[in-house]
Amino acid sequence: MILFALFLGLFNACRKEDSPPEIRPSQTNNNGAPTPYSLQLPAHFNLLPPPNIPDDNPLTVEGVELGKKLYYEKKLSQGGPFEGRACASCHLQSKSFYSNSPFSMEVIPHFNLAWSNQFLWEGKIRGSLEDVMLFEVNDFFEADLSAIREDAKYQQLYANAFTDDSINSKNTAYALAQFFRTMISANSRYDNYLKMLWGGNVEGAKLSNQEMRGMEIYLNEGKGDCFHCHGGLDNPLLTNNAYVNNGLDQFPDSGLAKYTKRAEDLGKFKTPSLRNLLFTAPFMHDGRFVTLEEVVDFYADEVVLNSPNIDGNMLKVRRLNRQERSDLVAFLKAMTDSSYTQNPAFMP
Repeated sequence: MILFALFLGLFNACRKEDSPPEIRPSQTNNNGAPTPYSLQLPAHFNLLPPPNIPDDNPLTVEGVELGKKLYYEKKLSQGGPFEGRACASCHLQSKSFYSNSPFSMEVIPHFNLAWSNQFLWEGKIRGSLEDVMLFEVNDFFEADLSAIREDAKYQQLYANAFTDDSINSKNTAYALAQFFRTMISANSRYDNYLKMLWGGNVEGAKLSNQEMRGMEIYLNEGKGDCFHCHGGLDNPLLTNNAYVNNGLDQFPDSGLAKYTKRAEDLGKFKTPSLRNLLFTAPFMHDGRFVTLEEVVDFYADEVVLNSPNIDGNMLKVRRLNRQERSDLVAFLKAMTDSSYTQNPAFMP
């Protein structure tokens, strides 16, 4: 309860009474220039640093529109190893832009990535959304853009979105990055709770008594102690976006070390968000756990303490009885934002 009070105090200290924050990228108002797009952030995202929007890729209505169309465009994979597929082929909106992976690692769902600066389970790409989208276009899809270049509709869309209207890898990646910045999930019942803490007038379902007990376990260093990696009441992303070894195996997969070539990074994988878990089973980078109950049991009973580079928070003893485990699972489910899976702004 002490920790809870501290977080509550932090929220009240930072509370603002004005409208939700906006990000208005600078844009030259030349005739024919793209229309600036104001990114409306949920009020309880106020404590987060604002998403990084590069000066050379301001958000525009036309850029976001093009990026969304490209997200669903199978022509993007023409000539590459995944010909006939689009981003949306593996990232289904009905599953929070996730799907069961045909590869050795699970698909990472697409939401709230505007706050990341390193991407993919093993941290292959460090930098901005533009950097990871360039990787997707050039290296993952190995995109042959000829079919898109020949499409009159795309010729107009690129001309609308960029003063340099070239249909090339850079503009393609930049448009995708703009769309990704708008993909914000922030409307679960737990979000409603945070909004009320923030001082907002929130309508909608509240947390149940069981979910409130689960939240106390989540925030309690002597119980669940989940917040060190997945964020407390001041972090609605529900991840610290760090790379850690959570003690899955005595001889873990390479993880981050695959790219850094450093022994101290062996077994470290990206901490996933706990948001929308009802849509994103199975869990862990390799999908080894099918249910949330299995995940909670692992952290309570099965952490491999001699796993190399194990994160210090994994070495704590988590003594949770059956009721406490059930309460924690109930709270995790309350982080589900079903509206995100039905938001027409993200539909083709």
